[in-house]
Amino acid sequence: MSAKGINDELLLRVADELRQRYELDDEDIRALGARLADDPRLERQAENLAFAERFTDSHRETFDRLAR
Repeated sequence: MSAKGINDELLLRVADELRQRYELDDEDIRALGARLADDPRLERQAENLAFAERFTDSHRETFDRLAR
């Protein structure tokens, strides 16, 4: 491990740079982190959350109607 180590400030700076340079969103950053950590559960969770968000957004009227 390097002398500086990996701290929260460094993680935020790297994530911000990746967002700007590659136009990534939070889900992309999470998926990247999961792949770097080689943890397929985290990557799958990010995919599931992204799907759920897209699904609810595309069927917003139905969910609003059912909530009444």
